[in-house]
Amino acid sequence: MSARNIPTYFAVFSCYIGIVALINIVGFSSPTQKQLIHENILNDQTLPIFASISHITRIFGGISATILTQFGFNLKVVVLVSSVIGMLGYELIIIAESATCIISGAALVGAYTGSVVLFTNTYIAEVALDSQRKAMGGGLGFSVRIGLFIVYFTGIWLPFRWLAVSGLIEVCVFCFLIVINPLSPVWYVQQGLDDKAKSTLLYLHGSEFDADTEIQKIKGKTLSSKISWIERFRTLKEWKVIKPMVLIAVLAFLKELGGHEAMVAFSSHILENQQAMDPKVASLFYPIFLIIGSIMCMLIMNYCKLKWLMITASIFQAISHISMAIYYLVSEHYLHCNTEYSQLCHKLAFWPIFNIALFAFSFGFGWGLVYFSLIGIMFTKHRELFTGISSAITNLANYMAIMIFFYLLKNIGGFATFLIFSSNYFIAIAFISFFLNI
Repeated sequence: MSARNIPTYFAVFSCYIGIVALINIVGFSSPTQKQLIHENILNDQTLPIFASISHITRIFGGISATILTQFGFNLKVVVLVSSVIGMLGYELIIIAESATCIISGAALVGAYTGSVVLFTNTYIAEVALDSQRKAMGGGLGFSVRIGLFIVYFTGIWLPFRWLAVSGLIEVCVFCFLIVINPLSPVWYVQQGLDDKAKSTLLYLHGSEFDADTEIQKIKGKTLSSKISWIERFRTLKEWKVIKPMVLIAVLAFLKELGGHEAMVAFSSHILENQQAMDPKVASLFYPIFLIIGSIMCMLIMNYCKLKWLMITASIFQAISHISMAIYYLVSEHYLHCNTEYSQLCHKLAFWPIFNIALFAFSFGFGWGLVYFSLIGIMFTKHRELFTGISSAITNLANYMAIMIFFYLLKNIGGFATFLIFSSNYFIAIAFISFFLNI
């Protein structure tokens, strides 16, 4: 790491803090949900609403931020305003005594999350150089894993109100860091402020940096804010502009449609019911192996094509789903045979443990980091628009996967459900093989 690039790394690190701050306590798999039921704030009817509402409001938050940026608003200002909404959401969770209050808080935090995802992806892609975006995008994905681990770990030991307090503090720190960091040089170029863009580039990359050449590159990759909406939409007709949007949109959909949150929640539920492992230890299996997979991905992602990382991860995730389907088939068979079911489950406890570990490792190894790297590498013109759309698709697919998973589980059983979800990864492998060459 060169000393002259320290301001760039600090700006990117600020985005990492923002991502950690948005990993809130409303996760479907979080141990926090048990606290909420135990304190009679939520019940079996309101828990699914609480767990899924943030996915819906993230869509609206991301789309709203995207629309504002398309009308010329500075994305930095947009994310600061949305942070106020996130703070209000955490405050509602802190004081919550009813399901209505805590669900409202989760909805507001979700809206904040949508705009922050848009900001962090866009800001990193615009302040980093071409040679830095791949690794820094992967680092953004890794910060998601760190935030998730913090939520799981602290959710075991701390009351949910203290978790909300920590989330509120993290948002405040993120706002402070955003204020002291410079605006994106790309935004200055779009506004026709080349002098300010040059001074920002020199601050970020050192006094010896060739800022004039970089500004010319930016002008070739972005659209001026003075271009009319008609001209903007005309550029969307170009295949070279549409192609990255289509690729990222499909990958975002496939990434979440695999049902990783639902699969982990269900597997953890099996471990707890078997009483083969301390529930606190079982709940940490997913984030720990997610981080291990992410670290391995970061170590090798600069030495091989991203497509092969994603294909490898998809194969392992398909295996974990098929293995879980077989586990479900075996356990159901012995249950109907009236054997000593509880003893059998205890003997087979390693099976869901193995699946959680394999699934989490492969998700962190491939999809978790590579997806963020692709956003930074592929988007040029209409970056905010494309990032906002991909974020909306991601959250919509995540919500759909959770609902579909548990609906199928209830109506057709675990064996068929896991086989159906495993097919998603074979589709992903085919799509990546034919259409992705990065």
